[in-house]
Formats: sequence, structure tokens, C-alpha cells
Amino acid sequence: MAAGPLELMAKARAGETDALGELCALYRNYLRMVVRTGLGPKLRERVELSDVVQEALVEVVRQFPQFTGQNEAALVGWLRRLVGQKLADLARYHNRAKRSSGGPLMPLDAPWGVEGGGVADPGQGGGGRLLDMLSLSQTSPSEAASKRELTVLLADALSGLAETEAEVLWLYYADGLSFETIGDRMGLSRKSIRGIWARGLKAVKRSIDGPPGGPMRYHDGPPY
Repeated sequence: MAAGPLELMAKARAGETDALGELCALYRNYLRMVVRTGLGPKLRERVELSDVVQEALVEVVRQFPQFTGQNEAALVGWLRRLVGQKLADLARYHNRAKRSSGGPLMPLDAPWGVEGGGVADPGQGGGGRLLDMLSLSQTSPSEAASKRELTVLLADALSGLAETEAEVLWLYYADGLSFETIGDRMGLSRKSIRGIWARGLKAVKRSIDGPPGGPMRYHDGPPY
């Protein structure tokens, strides 16, 4: 059975290099989604997404000795802050005071949540139904995952989708943006965004439910 994040964190702190490498691999999909949506479409024209992710992973390894958190939620927040610093450096380097959509950079360590504690209507921002399904699909249902941990599961679930579908679902479910706002950022109409959302959601639900005969459980790697 593969080691979980807490076990890997403990081993990495004990100086086990392989454990730190495994920990980085566990969050590669998550870092990729945060970097991709944080860069914005125009900055992605100037830099390679994979290069930024790799640079972020290098920073994780370099700065891990300073990380003092004791759970996965703390680790995910720390990773978001590292990515935020990397994106801010890139923005300054490319003389970009604002992201391509014209809005300010979203604080990458901001808490995730659904307004009012409920499930938002499609297209109105927020959203939680997919995240609820991801929570129920975990190998150990009795162990409740935090909302930040669910975003890690979401990133893994989106790793097999087309990039546009993955980005739309991430912005909607993880960042809580409405279809209109996502469309403004991506240069597409609300109707187009909703269509992309529907296709991507259908693909993710199919991966969660699995083939006929029973649901599929999530494992350490992407379910695709």
C-alpha cells in the first residue's frame, strides 16, 4: 500500500530524499492546475507551463525544511503560497501588473468555500456537488477530507481531461468563479463555457462511477 501524505511528510523531515520525491509527485497534478489557472492565457503564451511547474517543485524541495505544518491542509496551503510567489515573480518579470483578464491576481492561499454553505446553481459560481462525489469516492470514506484536500482530489480527477475542460472545471469548483467570469478570462461566451463544463463534468463523473457493475475508488494516482 502506497504511503499517504502524512507518512511521506514525516519521512521527508527525517531526511529521506525518496520520500520527498514521492510527496512532490503526489501533488504534481494539483500544482499544475494552480499554476495553469494562475498564469492566465496570455502569460501562458510567454512561458511553458511544464517549466513553471518544475520550477515550483524545485522550490518545494528547497524550502521544505522550513515547512512546519502537521497535516495535508497545511501542506496544500503552503504549496499554494509557493506557487503564488512564483507567479508574482513571473508577472513582475514580464511587466504584468494585472493578469490577462484585467483583474487582480487571486490570492492562491485563500480558503475554498461555497457561498452560504450550499451547492451553487450551475453558472453562478462556487459549486460543490462534484467535490461531494470526490469525497465519497475516497478509499477510506470514514476519514473525512478537508476542503483543501478535496481540491487535490479534484486536480487528480481533472488530469485526464482536455486542458480547456480541466481549466473550466477547476475555475468553477476550486476557485468558485461563475461561467460569466470564466468566459471573460478565457475569451469565450457563457454558453461556450457551460458546454465545456458539461462535457468535462460528464467525463469526470464517468471516471468516478467507473464501468458498469460498480463505482471506482480513487487511488494515489490519477483515475485515468
